[in-house]
Amino acid sequence: MTDSRLNRWLAPWVFVSVGILFNILSAVITHYFIGLNNERINAIEREIQNKQVLIDSLWQSRIEVERKEEFFLLWLHRSDDSALTRDYYRQYLEGLVDTHDLEAFRDRVARSRHADLQLLIELSDAVQESVIESINATYFETLELEEAKLPLESANSRLFSIAIFLQLTGLILVLARDLRRS
Repeated sequence: MTDSRLNRWLAPWVFVSVGILFNILSAVITHYFIGLNNERINAIEREIQNKQVLIDSLWQSRIEVERKEEFFLLWLHRSDDSALTRDYYRQYLEGLVDTHDLEAFRDRVARSRHADLQLLIELSDAVQESVIESINATYFETLELEEAKLPLESANSRLFSIAIFLQLTGLILVLARDLRRS
């Protein structure tokens, strides 16, 4: 290259233009690409929080079934076999079958004429097992969501480093115009 071409290429406006372009690219990366990833990360985190609330609710339901089983065991052991006791007991068992979709117990509950402690224990155990399976499935879904979040966070970190590099390089180029003048 000739000296005049080199001087034109190294003119201060070239440094300023390239510096401004780098700063614009940095802003686009920061506000657009990182912003999109942050929206995805936030959506995943909301879903994780919803799943955690579901897990807490399921766990509470398991504890409730356990406590009601204990209550009925004590109540049926001490109370007489009245119609009110049988009705309340049957309603509870039918509610468990309906709520937890345990069709295998529906016939046994319908045929039960008296308080059947063995049926109560088996149904409570089946409900608790069903709830634990739901908790486990939900927990594994939460883990999958956590794994889906990792690449986005990694990409954000990489994009942020690139944006900082472009911004600093752009600033250096804008300031370099003053060096070229001297």
